[in-house]
Amino acid sequence: MGYLLAVIRTIALALIYSIFGLIGLGLFLIFYSSQQVHYRGIVYFTRLWAQCSCSLLNIRINRIGRLKVYPGSLIVANHVGTPDIFVMGSCFPAFFVSKAEISRWPFMNWLARLGATIFVDRNQRQQVRFTVNQIMHRLKAGCSVILFPEAQATDGTNILPFKSSHFEAAIETGQPVVPVMIHYHDKNSPSIACWYKITFLTHIIRLLKCQRLDVTVEVLSSFQQEPDRRILARKCHNAILEKYPTLVSH
Repeated sequence: MGYLLAVIRTIALALIYSIFGLIGLGLFLIFYSSQQVHYRGIVYFTRLWAQCSCSLLNIRINRIGRLKVYPGSLIVANHVGTPDIFVMGSCFPAFFVSKAEISRWPFMNWLARLGATIFVDRNQRQQVRFTVNQIMHRLKAGCSVILFPEAQATDGTNILPFKSSHFEAAIETGQPVVPVMIHYHDKNSPSIACWYKITFLTHIIRLLKCQRLDVTVEVLSSFQQEPDRRILARKCHNAILEKYPTLVSH
């Protein structure tokens, strides 16, 4: 039954992602001369794409906290695996900051580029300023940006220290930083949502076979007017750490 469900979902996701890819292409062609309108269209359809993904994968989101965040916020969250993208994208109309490897994945790189994803290669320090400038540009345009500052997925039992470089974008623009805690509730250890010490293919197959995945998303109080990016990153990390159920229980 699990593999049959995986096959059905794969076909459905491929069809839907192709449709959203064509929509993204259409937005680019129609609004190429008006970047701000183009951005608005992208974040609207990116959220719809994420909501469709959650629906097909039967990811049930329990959201705690504010229903809306201030437009142009830097939204930061702990990172467990691929479902984080669908979950966060469903909750917030925003752009994503993603690792550079995805820009080289067949099909997914096309979707990511049409979604104006901000790619970052953390192995090349000289690109940090370029990435910060890209984030700043989106924030100034009134569009939120989602960042996973651990810079890697984990097994869900710990939250790694946050990389602080990209927090500079919020400081220089004066925009708020909103920490968000993500916690999955399946009985597996680690969670089905985790992409940790397994191949991406294994990770995706597990997700496709999973009948239901429950997750809590808690939107915490925002931080603003903190002039030191390291302190800002530490404050966000501590705020999420205090709310994370697995860690609290230990």
